[in-house]
Formats: sequence, C-alpha cells, structure tokens
Amino acid sequence: MGSSIKQPIESIDRTIDVSRSTALKTPTKMSKAREILRKRIDEEILLYYPDISMYSPEFYERLLVRWSDDSVFSEKHRYELIDQFIDNPKEKRFLDMAAGCGSFVLQGLRNGYNTWGVEPEEWKHDVIDAKFEENDYDKEWRDHIVKGVGEKLPFEDESFDHFDSWQTIEHVADERDCIHELYRVLKKGGSGILRGPDYICFYEGHYRMFWFPLMGKGKFARFYLKMRGRPFGGLDTFHPVNPYKTRRYCREAGFKIIDIKREQIFRAAKRRMPILQKPIFKPALWFIYIGWDMYRGIRYVGRREATISYLLVKE
Repeated sequence: MGSSIKQPIESIDRTIDVSRSTALKTPTKMSKAREILRKRIDEEILLYYPDISMYSPEFYERLLVRWSDDSVFSEKHRYELIDQFIDNPKEKRFLDMAAGCGSFVLQGLRNGYNTWGVEPEEWKHDVIDAKFEENDYDKEWRDHIVKGVGEKLPFEDESFDHFDSWQTIEHVADERDCIHELYRVLKKGGSGILRGPDYICFYEGHYRMFWFPLMGKGKFARFYLKMRGRPFGGLDTFHPVNPYKTRRYCREAGFKIIDIKREQIFRAAKRRMPILQKPIFKPALWFIYIGWDMYRGIRYVGRREATISYLLVKE
C-alpha cells in the first residue's frame, strides 16, 4: 500500500444508499471523466470479483454518476450529517480526507461550503482535471484539491475548522499517523467526522460477502477466498479496522470522541419521549441504544458491515 491513502472504487459504493432518489444520468456521449472512471472501475472490480458481470449494474451506474457528475448532489448525506453536528458549517473551512475524484469538495463548493481535499492517487486527479475541462467551474476551485497523503498532510498547523473522512481509514498505510495529522491541521475547538467500517463483524464490504472478524490478508484469508472463488488482489487494498485501536489513536492524538450513532439514537429518543431529557432517565437512553445496537447486529449479521462513526473534537 505504500504511504498513500488508498480508497478502491469498490469500497465507495458501500456508502451509497440505493433507496435514495439520486437520479441516474446516462449521457448520450461519454464524458472524459466518465470514461476514465469506467476503465478504473472495471480494473478494480476484478480485485474482488472473478468477473465484472457479478457486480450489480445498478451500483455500477450509480458509482459512475456519483464520481463523474457533480450536478447530482450525491454527497448530500455527508453534508446532512455535518449540518446535524456542526454550527454554521458554511462559515467553516473543511478538509476531505481522501478526496477521491473530488465529488465531496466540488459539490460542497457548488452548494456554498468552503471545502478542500487531499488525494494521493494520480488517476483520480486526472478525473478531477477532466471535470474542470468539461464544466464551467471556477478555476480557483482546482487549487482546493491537492495531491498528498494522510500520513503527512500538505497543510499548515491549525488550517481547518472541520475535517470529514468517509470510508477512508481502512485504506491508509498508517492509521495512527493519519489521525495525528488530522489533529495537527485542525484548529483548536474544531472537529471532524471519522466514518469507516468496523471489522469486528461478519461481513466485508469490498468483497460483499461473509467475513471473519478482524481477518486480514494472511494464509487463512487466502484459503477462504480460494474456497469462495474470489481473487486475492483486494486483500492488499484495506486493513481490518479495529475500533478499539482507532479510539486509542484518537485519544492519543488529543481528541474527545463522540459516538455519532449513539448520539443520534439519544436525540431521537428524546424527541419521541421528551421525558427522557431529564438527567434521571439517562440510564434509559443507554438501554435504548444498547437494544438498538444489538438488534441491528443480530438482524444484519453476515449481511451488512458494521461501521464506526465518530465526531472527534479538538478541545
């Protein structure tokens, strides 16, 4: 993996909610950005599947739209989460790690956010350049997406009010270094959203199949994939994220950690039952959250990946 942020295409569509009403657009003439992206999708799908035909055509098309057409606000769900937890977000300076093909950054700029991004992979910068050739974007926006790695971010100390890292942490070369770098470039009082897979579960989201908890790329993993008729190449694109280690790295860096999923459940319970807002009922909130978490864990065991979703605050 080297020292760069690696975010295979196959990993990205795991974050897409296919129930959303994101329009699918099929241009009469394939754009350059879409053409580059299609080629890379085909190459990277074969890291996880023996044949491209096994990959969902619907996901394939949604992925093309999400990464090549920024007129579709496909990153809206990320901004909705930001709006829930960040006051006056359009007055803040945001960093996206990793920026991929620039979708989050460009869609943010189109919608009034001051977004910046860092991305190590050259071909993704080629897609971004193609987008600027094909769209009437402000030329200064191109400077908002720079080449760099998460382990050594190309920004000064305390450069950003907020960062957003979505389905990236499992692809970095050194998780601890990346988290410490995010702390360094964040202003005091700033915050960030760190979201990714939790590998203490029985599902792997790149291969889209039953998986053993914290299984890496050792001999057993290769044996298992061979038995399932899957290629080994995908094993080199991610590492199994252990949420206990991730939280330890965050605390080492100096972050205060807020579990977003837990906070959302607490807020929803208080809205439905206002009496739960009283401090005396805090144990009841924990009971509701634990019950919800156990229910989802049992319901989706072996069928859906678990996730970490943290709001990290630099106090």
